Amino acid sequence: PTYGILQIDAHMDLRNSFEGFTYSHASIMYNALEISQISKLVQVGIRDFCAEENEYVKKSKSRVEVFSYAEVSKNKFEGMSWKKQCDQIIAALPQIVHISFDIDGLDPKLCPNTGTPVPGGFEFHEITYLLSELAKSKKKIISFDLNEVSPGKDDWDGNVGARMLFHLCGVLAKSNGLVK
Repeated sequence: PTYGILQIDAHMDLRNSFEGFTYSHASIMYNALEISQISKLVQVGIRDFCAEENEYVKKSKSRVEVFSYAEVSKNKFEGMSWKKQCDQIIAALPQIVHISFDIDGLDPKLCPNTGTPVPGGFEFHEITYLLSELAKSKKKIISFDLNEVSPGKDDWDGNVGARMLFHLCGVLAKSNGLVK
């Protein structure tokens, strides 16, 4: 009946429209939140947003919760473990979860050919740890998407994307009791 979204992304994607296009990549979460069954959006790794998106979050009355990359990094610099931060992120999610993973949530060195890279971002194993912790929690992962993996002159982006896809399949299976 209801579910939440865990969005790992460099961008909020909460614009009403972008360059006149209502269904833009910069508007996907804005449009998703028009679906009444989505009870919560938890954004992780946000590093780039505009005033319109920031206002949307403020007006959402906690329907949208943001764990910005700056906040996560500050917490780590000040001694908060990544595990504790993952616990907080997972606690912010409702019982049933869809994962939306934009590859630009990672450090651009891991996805240099993505369409809209932003400095900063997570290491591969930081995100796989978060996803594994989510799979071990009592939350149920019902689906996922992986997007903005773009080919380059070599196989690097595809390699990283394929490994993340494999991990996402594993956490979905674990969350649903298909593997131990």
